[in-house]
Amino acid sequence: MFGLFGLFGKKNEPETLAKIVISAARVATLADGFTRTWRRPPSEQELQGLIDDYIREEVFYREGRAAGLDRDDVIIRRRVRQKMEFLAEDIAAVEPSEEQLADYLASHPERFRTQERLTFHHVFLSATRRGSEIGTDSKQLANALARVSGAENAAALGDPFLLGEEFRSLSSRDIAQTFGDDFAKQISSLQQGRWEGPIPSSFGLHFVLVVERTPGNLPPLDAVRQAVQKEWLNTRRLEAEQMLYRKLRDRYEIVVEPPLDNTVRSEAKQ
Repeated sequence: MFGLFGLFGKKNEPETLAKIVISAARVATLADGFTRTWRRPPSEQELQGLIDDYIREEVFYREGRAAGLDRDDVIIRRRVRQKMEFLAEDIAAVEPSEEQLADYLASHPERFRTQERLTFHHVFLSATRRGSEIGTDSKQLANALARVSGAENAAALGDPFLLGEEFRSLSSRDIAQTFGDDFAKQISSLQQGRWEGPIPSSFGLHFVLVVERTPGNLPPLDAVRQAVQKEWLNTRRLEAEQMLYRKLRDRYEIVVEPPLDNTVRSEAKQ
């Protein structure tokens, strides 16, 4: 306690008292915050308590900064940085025009293009059921499917699959969620209208017949307006934040000292 008094107590002599002004706007803000939280306006006693607490916070904040307590505090540094980034967001918070959204969609088609969708049948060989014979069985199945022109009755040549034998209009992401990423990559390059395989998955081996391929396309703005606007605003926010940072950084001379080599570091420890 005496140490703290020695650190702070001599700063403000009576003739040089600092001034803390609680404006009417600040009082209104405190009251509004109370109202939003408790769904009613504060009483006179409650409002005075809010003002007293704000004064207490301001006193400690000013004295803490004056004593340099904020300089090496990681949490405070991050919070101040976050508030500066919020400031940049406020600068960028404007509604885009129709032309700006259309230009953004045309400039970044890869972000909004729909994925190719596949409809396919498969014949499944279970790794659990077939065990070490699965390789031999897959060769026999390949020969059998070479004589089959379509998907009818083909499933009877393999093992039952819990999710069925036909999958309709699935994107690469959908296929990967069911069969795995490697399966999805391989099936995307298969020719349409012929049985191909075997393609491995975590379940076993699959022979696949792609019956329909719907290519991905770039949808019109009306179909993806909300997503385009979100991306546009995020891009503008990042640009505004970077611009603000560059302007503020130009006010400083940056000096980065080289790291100590092992010899110097060892001597410094001693």
